[in-house]
Parts: sequence; structure tokens; C-alpha cells
Amino acid sequence: MNKIIFALALSAFGAITASAQLAIRPFVGINSSSLSDIDSASFKNKIGYQFGADLQIGNKLYLQPGLQFEYVKNTIDPNIGDREDYQRTNLRFPVMIGYSFSGIDNNWGIRIFTGPNATFNLSDKKEGESSFKDLKLEDIIWGWNAGIGADFLSFLFLDLGYQFGLSDVFKDLDSSPRNNLFYANAGLRIRF
Repeated sequence: MNKIIFALALSAFGAITASAQLAIRPFVGINSSSLSDIDSASFKNKIGYQFGADLQIGNKLYLQPGLQFEYVKNTIDPNIGDREDYQRTNLRFPVMIGYSFSGIDNNWGIRIFTGPNATFNLSDKKEGESSFKDLKLEDIIWGWNAGIGADFLSFLFLDLGYQFGLSDVFKDLDSSPRNNLFYANAGLRIRF
């Protein structure tokens, strides 16, 4: 029965995407990562960056899976001791669903979007002999996004969004922080 439901869902998705407008959207952007505090320290925001691409399927109502390389930074401010820079390099897989108020094939438009993402850490770096060297990141960090986008000249876009952290960032902590992230992306829309 599950195989039949899966086959029907896959067929319906295929039929929708076959008749839908399709665009690839490469982008670059900046971010500001906010980690909630832990017992022994506070995490301060710093500016990072990201780049990637997503696939936009549809016109007014659209699906938008993507792949994003993300570099995020924080300053760890311990209750005792010196501040330390903390940097993480992530691979993020967002899947958004959105609505365009004018249709994405027009010369300009406003969109809203939301959806989940899975983040995989590629590396993390702390300063020298960090007192936080034993912090271990979770294998997958989950988030939920909400945002607004603007389309210009039918081939340029700007997205502003916020990721709400849904899962713990670090392993083996009694009160592990969640990662919230503000981001702004600008890029091109290449239609097919």
C-alpha cells in the first residue's frame, strides 16, 4: 500500500512539475547567526556569508529546494576568561514553499516563503587553546525558515529570511543552544 501511495505522489509531483515554470537561482548573501546562551557563556552575533543555488518550480505557488554553502561566525563571551571567535562552515539543504503575489514570470513581484532546512556541519574552528574545544556539533541541525522576496526585471531577486532553530546545536550539553539565523540573498533567475 505504501508503494502505491508513493508511486501516486511521485506521479502527481511529476505531472505538476512537467507543466510548471522552472528556474535555477544562483545566489550570494550575508548572514548573522544567533546562538542562544549556555550556562558558561554567551554567543554574540557576527556577520557571515553564504552562496548556493535553488530550483524554483511553479509560478504563483512554487516549490523551491536548494543547496547552500554557509559560513557563520559568533563570538563566545565566557562568564570567566577572554572572548573567542567561533566559526562554522555548513552545508544547508532548504526546501521552501512560497507564494508570488504577481507570478514569478513578471518584471517585478513580491513573494513570501517558508519551509524546513537540514544543516550539516563541514567544519568548526575556535581560537587557539579554546576553553570550548570540547564542544561537539550535532550531526544534523534542523531549522524552519520564513521570509519575503522581491523580483526585479524578471531575472534578478532579493530574499530576506529568518531561520528559527528547531534542534540543539551541540551534543552532550544540558542546555544546548539553538541556531537562529537572519539572512539576505541576492541572485539571478535563469528560466527554462
